[in-house]
Amino acid sequence: MARRLPLSKLHISKRLQWARNHMSYGDKWMAILFSDKRKWNLGEPDGNIKYWHDLRKQPGSFFSRQNGGGSVMVWAAFSFNGQVGLAFLDGRQNSHKYIETLENHLMPFAENIGERNWQYQHDDAPIHNSNATKNYLNSKNVTVLEWPPISPDLNPIENVWALCLGR
Repeated sequence: MARRLPLSKLHISKRLQWARNHMSYGDKWMAILFSDKRKWNLGEPDGNIKYWHDLRKQPGSFFSRQNGGGSVMVWAAFSFNGQVGLAFLDGRQNSHKYIETLENHLMPFAENIGERNWQYQHDDAPIHNSNATKNYLNSKNVTVLEWPPISPDLNPIENVWALCLGR
């Protein structure tokens, strides 16, 4: 069974309006810098459960790590002009840490793409919409692409994550 996001009628309406507004974007899409973060559980299922079975043991025995295997969170971004290197994120993310990620990874890349007419895409996570983040992006003259709520499936970086997961 496919997983679906819980979309209200308002969400559906906003997604449809967003799609209509961006249908004729054409070459403007080449100036969008798409971003997202992704957490991988190490030694634990990520929704795609695969187990290695020890053939020397009974079929009901599966290897698992005691106390789990931890996790790793990465942030990435890409555009028509290339990709930003992966940023490995420590601990729980907040606005301050997100701004550090933008400063250390996004801005150096943005300075090298040459165009000032690019737009930055991120979803509607609270740390993305905080006053601190908005003020930071404004101070750097970064134009943020409007994004409909609960719409990770519209972000092409989701295809990259799917390839990483082997789906």
